[in-house]
Amino acid sequence: MQKSLSKSLKSPVMSFGEFLAALFLALDKEGVRYCVLRNYEDFPINNRGRDVDIMINAFDLPRVSRALFSIHDIRIVGFSERHYVASYFLAGVCTSTQARALQIDFDLSLTWKGLLYLPADAVLSAMIPRPAGNSTFFVPSPVHEAIISLLASLLIGGWLNEKYLPCIRKTFTGNSSEVIAALLPQFGLKTATRLVDSVTSGDRARILGCVQSLRVSLALHNLLHRPVRSVLAIVRHYGGELVIRYSPKTLHSVCIFGLDDFDGTAIIDTLMPLLQSMAVVVERRHFMPSLFLGRKSCDIFPNTDFFNDAPRSWLTSMTCTIMLLINTWMTQLAEKRNLTLRIYDGCHHELSFNPKKYRYGGPVWFARIIGKLFPSPDLWILLDVPAKALQSINQEFYSAETLRQCDAYRAFVTTRRRYIILDAGKPLAIVADEAYAAIIDTLALCTNRQLKNHF
Repeated sequence: MQKSLSKSLKSPVMSFGEFLAALFLALDKEGVRYCVLRNYEDFPINNRGRDVDIMINAFDLPRVSRALFSIHDIRIVGFSERHYVASYFLAGVCTSTQARALQIDFDLSLTWKGLLYLPADAVLSAMIPRPAGNSTFFVPSPVHEAIISLLASLLIGGWLNEKYLPCIRKTFTGNSSEVIAALLPQFGLKTATRLVDSVTSGDRARILGCVQSLRVSLALHNLLHRPVRSVLAIVRHYGGELVIRYSPKTLHSVCIFGLDDFDGTAIIDTLMPLLQSMAVVVERRHFMPSLFLGRKSCDIFPNTDFFNDAPRSWLTSMTCTIMLLINTWMTQLAEKRNLTLRIYDGCHHELSFNPKKYRYGGPVWFARIIGKLFPSPDLWILLDVPAKALQSINQEFYSAETLRQCDAYRAFVTTRRRYIILDAGKPLAIVADEAYAAIIDTLALCTNRQLKNHF
């Protein structure tokens, strides 16, 4: 089923402070116990971090989704869940001059490789209230916040986050017995004491030297006391990582294409700042691969002067096309480690209806088959050439061929499942806003369907 999207302009955007007040109110209405883990010192005016980290119980996640859906003018445009964290990506929140989105990570458990290092119930039971403008939210106790801030980088990543170290050291020094008591159940007395002494001394080499003992102690403690549960947790952890990397649900893609004289490069340059925080990774890709046949290079990317170039032989054309297809699918599957939004500048599907552009000299039926086998984006954005603008196209291009290409682009995009045709002759800012609105609509539709099936 094909769907042509309307060309609505930019969606309303609320300030970060307004969003926080609405979020905390919605979570309270749903009865969710929560605490903001870090970077809350400037709330509600400013967010010091790239995202917002909130601790909840795992069974409260459906309530969190209902709370977010209830906030007016907010669109959920991305969702990614691991066993220890659920990430929501929200459009309609202004966090900087150009940004229109915010990532919120709801931590479901505090683990390393699936093994628990601090129980969520312990953190939520000891949380304390903190005012933020006209509202109130909750934060962890100083001891729990220091442990989480330290182990989030030290235990999991094997590095020391200098940003939080002064506060961590102050808390460890003034509350050493409480810190050891919190670490004792998962790490044992010897390892917990060694870590506290290292942090208190301020010796960064000693702190980093605790990484191995922390991991070994945590693994041995869990495997000795809860062997079956621990093994299952580890398997679940690595299984979840594979799902994130290879699942099609964790990749959203948008293709912006059109005639070379009206390419999408400038529009994509305008869009990229607006799309930040729509996913964990927001990236752009150019369809210009360079393939090799033995010692011979086979550059099969589009050539703007293709009228003057002779097509390749049928064997070279077919071989390069197959290699291009394989390379595209390998990139699609392998180069993704988290929820990703890819903006493609152009598309290889043009091979099926504009083979001259690729200097393709093989059978037409083969080009059409290969064109259908390329991975299809979630949204197609065609930058259409207005009739008046055709007169300004480079005179080296034959006018009849230009008209044929325009018709071919329009005919092709209307066969796609979800698409929008934009007038490339409008001012850049207007075209970018129309493209942004279409992208938001598409991401929200995909995410809403995902959350409905999930919960």
